[in-house]
Amino acid sequence: MYVLDTSGSMGGERLDRLKSALAELTEDFRDREEVTLMPFGSSVKRAEVRTHTVDPASPKAALEAIRADAGKLSASGGTAVYSSLQEAYRFLGKAPGDDSFTSVVLMTDGENTDGDPASAFDAFYRALPAGQRRTPVFPILFGDSDRGELDHIASLTGGKLFDATRGSLDGAFEEIRGYQ
Repeated sequence: MYVLDTSGSMGGERLDRLKSALAELTEDFRDREEVTLMPFGSSVKRAEVRTHTVDPASPKAALEAIRADAGKLSASGGTAVYSSLQEAYRFLGKAPGDDSFTSVVLMTDGENTDGDPASAFDAFYRALPAGQRRTPVFPILFGDSDRGELDHIASLTGGKLFDATRGSLDGAFEEIRGYQ
C-alpha cells in the first residue's frame, strides 16, 4: 500500500516528482501483486483510494490504471500523517497469509499538522493484533519532512526510513522494492 501525501505543501514540482516516480515504479510490479494508492491531505481522500491487482494474463491493464491514478493526484489540505497510517492499517485489515508480504510505503513532504498526534498512532499500533503488527511502514523522507517523526514510525513498525532528499525519489522506491 502506498500512503501518499497530497497536502497543499506537495503542490507543483514535488507532486510532479511523486507522480513521475509512481509511473516509473509500475514497471516493477509483479504478477498478482495488489497495489493500493491512498492519497491524503488533512485526512485520507477516500474517494481517490484505488486498489489494482496485476493480472498475469493481462498485466498492462493494471499498470496503466495505476499510472492513470497517479497522474490524477492533486494537492490540497494539511498533513495528517498518523491518522492516515491508522486508516491504512484499517484498510489492510487482518494479518496477511503466510505466502504474502504486506507493507505500507509512506510518502510525505511535511510533518504532521492535522489529525491524530504520534501518541495516538503509537497506541493504535500497539493495540493491533500481533499478525497485523508484522506489516512494516517504509517512510520516505521528502522535502521538509520531520526526520524524527518518520524514523519513529519506521522503528515502531519494523520498517526502514528512506531519505529521498539525498537521492532520487525513484531510487527510494526501488530500494523499498527490495524489502517487498
